[in-house]
Amino acid sequence: MASDTPESLMALCTDFCLRNLDGTLGYLLDKETLRLHPDIFLPSEICDRLVNEYVELVNAACNFEPHESFFSLFSDPRSTRLTRIHLREDLVQDQDLEAIRKQDLVELYLTNCEKLSAKSLQTLRSFSHTLVSLSLFGCTNIFYEEENPGGCEDEYLVNPTCQVL
Repeated sequence: MASDTPESLMALCTDFCLRNLDGTLGYLLDKETLRLHPDIFLPSEICDRLVNEYVELVNAACNFEPHESFFSLFSDPRSTRLTRIHLREDLVQDQDLEAIRKQDLVELYLTNCEKLSAKSLQTLRSFSHTLVSLSLFGCTNIFYEEENPGGCEDEYLVNPTCQVL
């Protein structure tokens, strides 16, 4: 059943900003790295919505091209604030979590993020002082690491929780 209510101004602005990142919120630092304009401060309500809508746009398979360094826009908590984000699918990689590790996240939901590895466990630890809710659903690779990272044919996965740290 289709709704007769128009999209909110917030939804329209969010969609426009995400489709025009290097013309609205950020600029390309070195032809590939997105940086937030220095005179922009975004509160958590807007940042959370930008990240969550970005994930929805990428996973909706519409004509939206994801930006490799999107999460670097949120690397500085003095200009951006993230508190509640839901990340899913192959969109999220270790370097994306690393980019937002200085944020004071309260809720983090990771669903089917198969590209996250055991490296992300260290990043997740950096959220421990503020994180109230963490959900890791279908992120199986995060609990395993390659024992033989040299590229040998007999590589296999081991459970890092069984290793002495």
